[in-house]
Amino acid sequence: ADTKGYVYGREERFWVHAPAYRDWVVNAFNRNLPYDQFLLLQIAADQAASLNHDAQAAMGFLTLGRRFLGVTHDIIDDRIDVVTRGTMGLTVACARCHDHKYDPIPTADYYSLYGVFLNSTERMQPLTEPSNRDEAYVAFEKELSQRQRKLKETTLTKRTEAADRVRQRITDYLVAQTELSKYPEEGFDQVLATTDLIPTFVRRWEAWIELRGGIEDPIFGPWRRFAVLKPDEFPAKSAEIVQDHSNLSSVINPRVRSVLEHPPTSMRDVAERYGKLFEEVNREWKAACDAAKASGSPEPDKFPSEDSEALRTILYGPASPCLVPDEEIVSTESYFDSGSVTELWKLQGDVDRWLIQSPLAPPHAVSLVDRELIRPSRVFRRGNPVNRGPEVTRHFVTVLAGPQPIPFATGSGRLELAKAITNPTNPLTTRVWVNRVWQHHFGTGLVRTPSDFGIRAEPPSHPELLDWLATRFVADGWSTKHLHRLILLSNTYQQRSDGSFRTDNQPGKVPHETTSATSLLSKPAAQIDPENRLLSRMNVSRLSFEEFRDGLLVVSGRLDTQMGGRATDMFAGNGTANRRRSLYGLVDRQFLATTLRIFDFANPDLHIPVRSETTVPQQALFALNHPFVAQQAQALVDRVIREGANEPNREKVRRLYRTVFQREPTAIQLDMAQKFLEADTVEPTPGPAIESLAWQYGYGELDETARQLKTYHSLPYFSGSAWQGGAQYPDGALGWVQLTAQGGHPGNDFKHCSVRRWVAPHDGQFSISSTAIHEVAAGNGIRCWIFSSTDGMLTSQVLHNQRQVMNIERVSLKKGDTLDFVVDINGDLNSDQYLWAPAILDLANGNESDTSPELSWKSERDFSGPTPKLLNGWEQLAQVLLISNELMFVD
Repeated sequence: ADTKGYVYGREERFWVHAPAYRDWVVNAFNRNLPYDQFLLLQIAADQAASLNHDAQAAMGFLTLGRRFLGVTHDIIDDRIDVVTRGTMGLTVACARCHDHKYDPIPTADYYSLYGVFLNSTERMQPLTEPSNRDEAYVAFEKELSQRQRKLKETTLTKRTEAADRVRQRITDYLVAQTELSKYPEEGFDQVLATTDLIPTFVRRWEAWIELRGGIEDPIFGPWRRFAVLKPDEFPAKSAEIVQDHSNLSSVINPRVRSVLEHPPTSMRDVAERYGKLFEEVNREWKAACDAAKASGSPEPDKFPSEDSEALRTILYGPASPCLVPDEEIVSTESYFDSGSVTELWKLQGDVDRWLIQSPLAPPHAVSLVDRELIRPSRVFRRGNPVNRGPEVTRHFVTVLAGPQPIPFATGSGRLELAKAITNPTNPLTTRVWVNRVWQHHFGTGLVRTPSDFGIRAEPPSHPELLDWLATRFVADGWSTKHLHRLILLSNTYQQRSDGSFRTDNQPGKVPHETTSATSLLSKPAAQIDPENRLLSRMNVSRLSFEEFRDGLLVVSGRLDTQMGGRATDMFAGNGTANRRRSLYGLVDRQFLATTLRIFDFANPDLHIPVRSETTVPQQALFALNHPFVAQQAQALVDRVIREGANEPNREKVRRLYRTVFQREPTAIQLDMAQKFLEADTVEPTPGPAIESLAWQYGYGELDETARQLKTYHSLPYFSGSAWQGGAQYPDGALGWVQLTAQGGHPGNDFKHCSVRRWVAPHDGQFSISSTAIHEVAAGNGIRCWIFSSTDGMLTSQVLHNQRQVMNIERVSLKKGDTLDFVVDINGDLNSDQYLWAPAILDLANGNESDTSPELSWKSERDFSGPTPKLLNGWEQLAQVLLISNELMFVD
């Protein structure tokens, strides 16, 4: 998908790197990248091809998933599911809360992979540098650098402030370790102030203490010994532990030993003593830095005392639990208070939008990289992150690696995971892939559940064939093109879908019931194998919506075959503006187009192994009524008529059939088409409502000195709900100017003011009633004007986060005179959207409640698009062919 799904308004919801990942996948198939490399790069390109910048785009496989409101546990769960089901047909995600009910996948396997992705963080980077650094690109780069610099500087400031707040409250954070249940794991519903303890820092201290080792650690060894005591035994056994510390004086940090020389009474007492010690060390360090600064000496980098320095390193060292990791906001937002998160996301959004909206922006990738501090992974009992169980190593799934899997040793283990998945000895990866390719060609895989090769899955219909294809696939160098060729050249693939079935049954004769092979052969194949699992014939294949749409564009001769680049809305301008292949159609997770839903488009939030296939009335209504289909019918007729301009109608019908179906029409079809074209039918010409004809929608330049509209131009494009500059909004030429039924948005400058024009249909006295509304505190508001072509400016107002009544009691107009309702940006393009729907009344004949189109005109009620055009006979015939089953099915 090209968007993240639902996100807070502070965050840019479109992905920067979706185009780069799509292009990488297309190029990988076109150049026949071996499938093992195809998978390896998508999981660990940052390590497998660290010097290849273009290869980093492959990791969109992991970073383009749904965001789940930023909840890390759900994002990681989605990545585990996509990797294991997608590549190996293993439903590992089912073991999130308990051991898999059917397959040999324990919960420990799930959390071993959880640890792999827990220790991976996202990083955005450009892929290529432009060869032409002209003036326009230099200007783009300058603005980008300014936004990036502001983001970087603010992030550094916020990181420093957050770390200082933790150091100032070390006691509170250590006491929190004794009551962890009060500090829930990250969630989308947490609102935190700077005065709050940040739960993520609480958990970071928890993880850090666990990583410090056992009871031999010179600083937190005593903590670990006290922590295992039960509350009721604490007073009795704490004295023994203190005595042991005295005996181990050479091991325990002296300053730690000094604060524990008297037996603590509880774990909270231990935490408070540690906290006061760290706060004391922090004060000493700040005093040393201040003294050096006051004397003009270089700032110290450590304490002279090794014992104090060991404690200072815990507060200021590169692995300190007080520090916010040097990562992007997407990975660190839980470390900040809510106000800082909003501010940082806004700055990140400024960068993202600049890259998304500028045609000069180079492609960017978002890859995963290993974290500097590798954290252990623990089992979450019942899937609850607060209820943590035993620690697990990061390793490959035991069903394939064996009961004693070798732990991953390098970083997060992602590269080792990728190599284990693509190892030729892995029996699942190749079989899952060849099964998917088989499904692509035959409609159904040899295994019907392509993402589940577990115990509950139906066995393969041809197990030996599946094994042979997998073995041959590896022998051919993991070449997907070889696999396609192998299948397509087979006799099985080249069968007809209406294959002739042998039957020795004569009419009225019942065949003998027998199980002999001879008897089976005498029965129709459809009776022996009604689901065609044995492939005695080819399966009829129904086109997906994307294939159907592309097919219509091909037949009409309008398909844009441009490759690569950003996605565009398939349904812009009611679907008539975009002629690119559906592969490059925009997929919006949050607002998935209704047309895609009714045609069984795959849910972009989940891993979908097989699309559902339905037949519902809405599909037929789309084919009959949608402007996109009508447009292709018109273009098809133009093409056929143009290519056969001097041919008789019967030959043009033949040409139409050859173009659409690659065959000649039958005699009956030819005669029916001829009769239809010669039929004397008169279709009513549709037109807009009478009152709508008085309104026009455009933009113009304002002459403030003359107090009049200097120029006026009609807006060229209607999106279905708004008049604007083009299919993409904002438009590259006309910018933000837009008019809707309720209001609109002015253009980027005073030459592109939005203008809603009313043309007087007759002479008369008219009144205007309206309320202009600007509802946003950002920016400096808008200016609203009402102009008459005869009297000039009638009124004007400046609005900023307010509403204003703008009524005119009486104005005299002749037929053809105009009233213009004009809005400009007031000099600052920032949050200038507005609501303004004026109403006009004929004073001589109407009243305020009158709805007669000759007497009242209401801009919201009367708002309309261009007059629709009905199809003529040839175009209707073409549409009938385009929506037929013969085109919709590969038969």
